[in-house]
Amino acid sequence: MDDVKWERIGAAAGVLFVILVLIGSFLPGESPPAVDDSARDIARYFHGHSGAIQAGAFIAGLGAIALLWFLGSLWSRLRRPEGTRRLATIAAGGGVVTIGLVLIGFAMNATIALRLESLGVLGARFFYTLSSVVISMASFSIAALVIATSAAAMRSKVFPVWLGWVGAVLGLLWVIAGLGVATDNSGIFTLGFIAFLLWLVWILVISFFLFQPQEQAASTT
Repeated sequence: MDDVKWERIGAAAGVLFVILVLIGSFLPGESPPAVDDSARDIARYFHGHSGAIQAGAFIAGLGAIALLWFLGSLWSRLRRPEGTRRLATIAAGGGVVTIGLVLIGFAMNATIALRLESLGVLGARFFYTLSSVVISMASFSIAALVIATSAAAMRSKVFPVWLGWVGAVLGLLWVIAGLGVATDNSGIFTLGFIAFLLWLVWILVISFFLFQPQEQAASTT
């Protein structure tokens, strides 16, 4: 199987990742509590949606496989020009770190759902805050992934230059969303959610161009 076919499989994996993430995120059918909500509200959320939270953690694991496949194709595309090989490594590394942090965060939430009675109300709030901080740390690794990809697009046109500029703005938004590691302000929480949705759109767009031959993708305006 040649590189073009592998990249197309990676593009499909990117779309699959987005689908799995959306299913896992919205499976509980209710918005998760903010980190500055009361301990009782947080415990009530986990008590009422324990099964969905555990299923969401499993789906997140499946999504991690799809994202890894997508990253492999993205890395292959980015490293093709000699001047972007370092950027390819940075982008793939950012993606791998993101997977690790997010899976840890989902694992913590699944633990709360599984052992809520043992943890108690205050314990649930502590671990929920910890999982939120861990997941917020992924803001920086996502920023590295997006910015490195954008720099490669602008430098060697592996993707359209306009996509590079859009990605640069998205990367900056993720850096700001990283303030979630230092505050429980609900506004930062909302900003992070917006960045998350825009990132999923970005992955879909990248997947679209990965499905095309490199020359065609670079020339698209």
